[in-house]
Amino acid sequence: PGNPPVLVDETACLQRAAKRIIDGAAFDNNILCIAEKEVFVVERIFADFIKTMQDFGAVLLNDEQISTLTTKVFGHKDGRVVVSRDFIGKNANVLARAVGLTLADDVRLLFGQTDADHPFVQEEQMMPFLPIVKVKDAQEGIARSVQAEHGFKHTAMIHSNDLDVITKFNKALD
Repeated sequence: PGNPPVLVDETACLQRAAKRIIDGAAFDNNILCIAEKEVFVVERIFADFIKTMQDFGAVLLNDEQISTLTTKVFGHKDGRVVVSRDFIGKNANVLARAVGLTLADDVRLLFGQTDADHPFVQEEQMMPFLPIVKVKDAQEGIARSVQAEHGFKHTAMIHSNDLDVITKFNKALD
């Protein structure tokens, strides 16, 4: 399995990061195990990153909409979290309808702020909703990325221009 985390630190080019993250997470409705599944963003640039994601066409969900989507997407069976097949690989507008939004067919990705322990962060959901987690700094972002990746040693991404942060991220996620 894969649950690829993404870290965006304060040295990243936000336009390039947002475009690449949207392109990756929206490709094939995020069904691929190599695609971006959760993003950790340093708080200093968090608001700018959210705006940049919107500028590139991703649609921001509010807390209530995320809660509704979470309830519809995740269930439990035999003590495990399971993802509803009704949403796996579906278009973003299908997910949007589930939370009361009517969006055009060309909307590629929904996103919203969650905490690091949210099911959308911890589970490989395989659909075009991307949880965004605010972290204090790159160090916390690396630690949260390691937690979300679960030691699968599969895939991880970083948007940074700080070679020390990039090196630490790569070593931590192996």
